[in-house]
Amino acid sequence: MKPEFRIDISEGAISPLEALHVLSVLDRKEGFHISQNLRPPLGIYNISISRVCDKLIKFCDRLEKYFKTSQKIDVLRGMDDLRQEVIDYLELALYAAAEHVDDIRLIAKGFFDDNKKYKKSKIVSQLESSIKKHKSLISCSINAIKHHQARIRIFSLQIQHASIDHCLHGYFIEGVHDGVVGPNKIFHDNNRQVISVTSLIWGIICFILNSSRQLSKFLKNVRAVSTSENQTKNNTFSKAVIAAARLPIYSFDENHPFSETRIIVNADEHGHKLLDSKIYGSITHRWLKSNDMMFLGDTASYEGDGVTKSFQLVKPKTLGLQHWD
Repeated sequence: MKPEFRIDISEGAISPLEALHVLSVLDRKEGFHISQNLRPPLGIYNISISRVCDKLIKFCDRLEKYFKTSQKIDVLRGMDDLRQEVIDYLELALYAAAEHVDDIRLIAKGFFDDNKKYKKSKIVSQLESSIKKHKSLISCSINAIKHHQARIRIFSLQIQHASIDHCLHGYFIEGVHDGVVGPNKIFHDNNRQVISVTSLIWGIICFILNSSRQLSKFLKNVRAVSTSENQTKNNTFSKAVIAAARLPIYSFDENHPFSETRIIVNADEHGHKLLDSKIYGSITHRWLKSNDMMFLGDTASYEGDGVTKSFQLVKPKTLGLQHWD
């Protein structure tokens, strides 16, 4: 069975981040963080979560504005500044998520007084293995951007679904192959040219939740916790979930994160108001159960370098409308 997480965004609800509850009752005598000139584990975790959630929220805010600007790709072609903001915050969210991986390792490393013991530890190997499974999209994206002078580009598809006009957005990581600029061959293959921007957001959220669960297990294995856990709140993470749920959920050529992780969002009356973006396909304005679909055009943005004259046409192989339970 795939992992399941219940996220309650009602006022006063506790955080779904399982490691946060364990870290909040951590025995301060456990570990070597202070002697290694590190923050206490809870401090490392809080700063890391705040950083990645802050970038996610800002990314979602720009993306929501982009969704609401127009349902016509002809109009969106002229929105260069806003589109660049979307790209900038998409990249920042990816980097913050990648840094979260490093921060989890830093927390784990602080429980060993010797680097050799850390590297040989079976529970560290289990933690690394479990996190690796959930971070693949993040790490592959960062590697392509950092090591191959790759750039993120936006793809937009105009559709009409159930007689409702909509414009859906994805991204690809640009590369050069045989003098032709197109999707990066290392990151993309012939069956995965375009990834949904909102899939990436939920991918990062699912990564945070799954990593938190695995870190919680690690902490219990090193016997660093008391018998009872504290029921802690984390408003920043809740705000990130709200910002994500206000956007439509769909996939292009990738497997949507919900195929591997089940997310259940609960909200009170105030929470429902916060979730209501009035965007078709979002959690409060869900996709209609209809097969009536028309494709009305698409566009992909490239940036000229003053030399290259050959650019590959980009088009996703599939489009999947994801439905909330």
